Amino acid sequence: MPAELLLRRGLVDDVGDRHRRVALRPLAGRDEARLADRDDALVAQSDEDAVHEVLATCVERLGGYRDVTPVHVAALSRGDRQRLALALRALMIGDQLVLTLRCPRPDCGELADLELRVSALLDEGSTDAPAEPEWWTVDTPAGKLRLRTPTGADDEALAALAGSPAERAAAFWNRLIDADWAALDTTSRQLLARTLAGSGSLPDLTFASPCPACRALLELELNPFDLLVRELALGTDRLLAEVHCLAFHYGWSEDAILGLPRARRWRYLELLRQQLDGRPLV
Repeated sequence: MPAELLLRRGLVDDVGDRHRRVALRPLAGRDEARLADRDDALVAQSDEDAVHEVLATCVERLGGYRDVTPVHVAALSRGDRQRLALALRALMIGDQLVLTLRCPRPDCGELADLELRVSALLDEGSTDAPAEPEWWTVDTPAGKLRLRTPTGADDEALAALAGSPAERAAAFWNRLIDADWAALDTTSRQLLARTLAGSGSLPDLTFASPCPACRALLELELNPFDLLVRELALGTDRLLAEVHCLAFHYGWSEDAILGLPRARRWRYLELLRQQLDGRPLV
């Protein structure tokens, strides 16, 4: 059964209706293999198109949309895309998440484990919470200004922008507000930036844990895309072994095996193990 997720902002269609309820399906083997092949681009998030393609592959339904494309995913906010990546990670690998941190102090370097649960990270989006506003109205010295959260399409545009950092920042902010960023005073800019930072549109993915040796504070900011791709890439050798074993015993083609989701492949492998051990299959 596909996993269900309630997005904070969701997809806003042409008539202003919200589409927030998402049904996810696990990636097939060929999708896992493609992720492993493209992990460098995805982890760096320099290829926003690739991120949106992967997320669209796992979305079975988005509100009233059943044929979800990368364009639909690109219209989602940063926070909602992060929630999709976390939910897909839980669906593919499991709810428990153990991260290892290294103490940054040069005279220590001790390792510490941080145990999390994806369900806790997604708790804010799993209930019938009210939808995040499409626009916020901010009172500034320049007057009342409207502000919205960045979407994937905005991030795609930012990646393609040329020019100095200040020019790129101004062009990016001009996509999010109904004013000319370069013409705004410093106070107005700060109010807009603070409103966006405090909007709660992004899940809280910053964690701290004390070093077990020197008690220094270890900090980590979790990148959901990095996490998903790296963990799936670690299973590349296992995926090849699964293809080899199922092809050898069943005579299936590589393409047919890679078309199966991970849970179905593992179930067939478990049946094979039971049979080879001489145990009942049921």
